[in-house]
Amino acid sequence: MSKLKGVTALNRRKERKAEADVQPQKSEKITTVATRRNVTTGTSPVPMRLPENDKAELGLWLEELSEATGKKITGAKLMRGLIRMRGKLNQKALIKAINEAN
Repeated sequence: MSKLKGVTALNRRKERKAEADVQPQKSEKITTVATRRNVTTGTSPVPMRLPENDKAELGLWLEELSEATGKKITGAKLMRGLIRMRGKLNQKALIKAINEAN
């Protein structure tokens, strides 16, 4: 049998491999892995700056609420609850308490 001459699949593979070897290789590949976060809102967090006494009072209030419900209540959950109760709160009493606290 005579050897095949011309373009064959084997020749094409060899040519592609030779072309791949000639191309510059990227040595600095950056791979990022996306982390799945539990995002409940599309907004940024709201920081609250409180004096130490107020932080302690907030901690005590959260502990009382956690014991009463049997579930962990966080500051964010407390704020969401207060926001929902906005219509039921006495606005004048709330404003008076805010002014006294400052």
